[in-house]
Amino acid sequence: MDMGIVYKLQGARRGFTYSVLLSASGLLFELLVFALWGSIILLTDILHWAVDTVLEVFALVAVYYALRVGRKFPWGVLVLEGAIMLLSIIVALGVYVFSFIGYIVTEYSAGSVTTTSLLPALGTVAGAVFTLVAFVVQKKNYEEYGLQVLKVDYTHALIDLVASFVSTAGIVAAYYTRSTNVEVMFVFVSMMFIIHSLVEILRDVVKTVTGSNIDHELSMKLYKKLLDELHDVVVNDVVARRIGSFYAVEAKIQVKPDTKISTVHRLRRKIVKKIHEESDLIYHVDVKVYPMPRRERRKMK
Repeated sequence: MDMGIVYKLQGARRGFTYSVLLSASGLLFELLVFALWGSIILLTDILHWAVDTVLEVFALVAVYYALRVGRKFPWGVLVLEGAIMLLSIIVALGVYVFSFIGYIVTEYSAGSVTTTSLLPALGTVAGAVFTLVAFVVQKKNYEEYGLQVLKVDYTHALIDLVASFVSTAGIVAAYYTRSTNVEVMFVFVSMMFIIHSLVEILRDVVKTVTGSNIDHELSMKLYKKLLDELHDVVVNDVVARRIGSFYAVEAKIQVKPDTKISTVHRLRRKIVKKIHEESDLIYHVDVKVYPMPRRERRKMK
């Protein structure tokens, strides 16, 4: 892997570590506020925080594995972690749906709001502060390292900042109007932000788990590129898989059995460089080198 990419990915890893810590801190603080003062609007925002924390963790894990220079990208481990994250989201959604149904059956049906104080806004305001810090950190990291995955994250943080403002406004409006319709309206608005985050996670996790994250167009493009630019070797296969906003590529190459180890190392560096030249979104490249079968050697004579 090009050392420039390594440096950038190290910066991205630090950035996502901060994002995960900030997201987890915001989630815990909102849970504490909810335990003290409640509010269905705050509970909805907590679900949003939970989903976003899972998203940040998944991004951090992917960047961590992309940094494993010289090692095979562990797709099996990533699939397992993706499945665990998917299960975590399903559990969180289940708890929320159960609570929301209880709210509809009791408070909403009785015409009473759950937002009986302005104090739940402490959670959403604090959440906005945590999100703003994450936005500033990741935007600064993007400006320094230029990785698309960082831009995606700070853009998402900006959307989350708007969601925090909406939740805060909903708590204030529900408290002063004492209207269950106003409260439910803001709950559904907050749900739109949750759906946005869920779509991101489900798309990436499901594709990773099912193995449908292969970009066939990029794979073919890279295959033809190596085929045209490499000589005295056989290009068996090139597969580009997308994880979130970046790609991990695996190239399988055959060389003559008497090829020197030093030549193989130079060939590997050349292949990695050629693949990285194709797209800034390719952050990890695995090159597998195999001895060329006798029939392939005869073809090349």
